[in-house]
Amino acid sequence: MLARQGTIASLFLLVAGFSIASPDVFATRINLLNVLNQAAILLIISAGLTVCLVMGLYDLSISALATVGNYAICALLLSQGAEPHVWLSIAGVLAVCAVVGVASGAIVSYLGVSAFIETLAMGSILTGVVLGYSDSRTIIGGIPDAFLALGQQNTLGVPNPVWVMVVVVAALWLLLEHTQTGRNLYAIGGNAEAAKLSGIAVKRYALLALGISAVCAGIGGMIAAANLGAGRPTGVGDAYLLNAFAASFIGASTLRPGQFHILGTLVGVLIIGVINNGLSVIGVPTFWQYIVQGVLLIVALFGAGVMSGRKA
Repeated sequence: MLARQGTIASLFLLVAGFSIASPDVFATRINLLNVLNQAAILLIISAGLTVCLVMGLYDLSISALATVGNYAICALLLSQGAEPHVWLSIAGVLAVCAVVGVASGAIVSYLGVSAFIETLAMGSILTGVVLGYSDSRTIIGGIPDAFLALGQQNTLGVPNPVWVMVVVVAALWLLLEHTQTGRNLYAIGGNAEAAKLSGIAVKRYALLALGISAVCAGIGGMIAAANLGAGRPTGVGDAYLLNAFAASFIGASTLRPGQFHILGTLVGVLIIGVINNGLSVIGVPTFWQYIVQGVLLIVALFGAGVMSGRKA
């Protein structure tokens, strides 16, 4: 019971502790919504990564893909002049991200390249392409208000990034928990050879998982662009890579120890978000946030490994 619910209890203890330490700031509706808003991009990226981890794939290209989404949407919108097609542009950028993810999946499945190595290499390629195309120049200004609203405005009193997060997380939760596709992904992650013998087209699922992960990273990058009102050709996704893995592995120690799942990742992201926000609110130096994140990842990896061993 402790192993299954310890992370959830830790989340509530963190909220209670920071609320006591700073009741006038942390424990306010505005700040709690701010925690969700700050966590939205990370959760979207982490949820996509979780789909890969479910079937045993490590996607290290999410950092570069977030940067691609961030820069590409701004460049595409500006290229259309005074009346850009915002939603069509968003769909176009997501399509590009999906193609990159599917290509990675094809290389992993049909050429037998390790997902760890392939996505690391793909991330490097994407970084070079964006830097070359952009001439390393950041896009500032000229971005239409209709797009900026995605990251800067509220709907029904809730920040728009939170609504996007809810839609993405709900869709991936339904996919993994309530569809045959999700059951097949878990089967492949549990034993790929047995899944293949049972008739599952194992190779095709890498294309799906890495495609989903790429699209989620692209969405996260675009929300960051809308939030900041700028398109950066480098570094956008770097802040999310470690935290996405940390959140996913914390999630693998939650409710279903040793198994990656969306609700667990949600808990992991909220723990990281509460810690970062709480430490900032009480005036702890920023460098401690990085130290805490690293410690969290080590603890989560150890805990997930122990639980997987016990389950086996």
